[in-house]
Amino acid sequence: MDIGIIRPYEVEYNPEDVVDLEDAIRSLGHRVRRIYIDMIGVRFSKGRINYYQLIGRSNYEELSVSGAILRHIGIIRDFEQFVHRLWVVRALELSGVYVMNPVMNWMMASDKFISLMLLAKHGLPVPDTVVSENMFVAYNTVREFGKSVIKQIRGAMGFGVFQVDDADVAMHIFSYLTNLNKPMYVQRFLDKVGNGDYRVVVVGNEVIGAEFRRGITWKSNVAQGAKPEPAKVTDELSELALKTIEVLGLDYGGVDIAETKDGYFILEVNPTMSWQGFKRATGINPARYIVNYLVSKVKA
Repeated sequence: MDIGIIRPYEVEYNPEDVVDLEDAIRSLGHRVRRIYIDMIGVRFSKGRINYYQLIGRSNYEELSVSGAILRHIGIIRDFEQFVHRLWVVRALELSGVYVMNPVMNWMMASDKFISLMLLAKHGLPVPDTVVSENMFVAYNTVREFGKSVIKQIRGAMGFGVFQVDDADVAMHIFSYLTNLNKPMYVQRFLDKVGNGDYRVVVVGNEVIGAEFRRGITWKSNVAQGAKPEPAKVTDELSELALKTIEVLGLDYGGVDIAETKDGYFILEVNPTMSWQGFKRATGINPARYIVNYLVSKVKA
């Protein structure tokens, strides 16, 4: 079986997660196909959708895969570029390729606004959050919350995340975001037990393990220096993670959950999580689980 890994060609390198996936595909007796989302041509006519890949001027190859793992759509500089790359992946799905995670579900899960709003709608615990393009809505939210966190709706690894407790200081951030035509995403700050949070990794309908990411600052991202530690998966953590993945329609993902004196809160969901910290902490490599689950979906 040919299995594709979808990623951009913009920076040709192999992150460790991708290497793990390629190794898992080969070890299970399948063939790796690298699908570069920014090098694909989609051709369609009545009743037909075809796609091919062209790297350089002459390295042309038709793509034919049974399933594919969506890892990244690249650095986005324009809205049309963003939707184009989404529809390229959707074209693969419409041509009969099972993509994991499905691109529309991937898009929702990687957006903090819609993903947490859906979880809240389903009665799952999420931090008190306000989202708006109006800087005065955001300003009044910080006045109400006091200690607050300001995030990007689409961001990763804790970069560009601010902690504020003064609405007038926050107003400088909101003015900057307004000038960039960016919405403002404000959450009530959570005082997390152990100064960290849990990442619970789910593949299919199974929790394969969890890590606790202990922060050296108030941020608990491994990219920000947090130390990953093995963690016991309690029944409550497992139930929250499985329900989160179900609500968002994902095949796999990392669910970030914080414990506070008021209980657990789901912080965000990572549909293309990096798992190197998790692997170091737990000794579990999610890649084989992911590939096995993809193969089972293709054969179903």
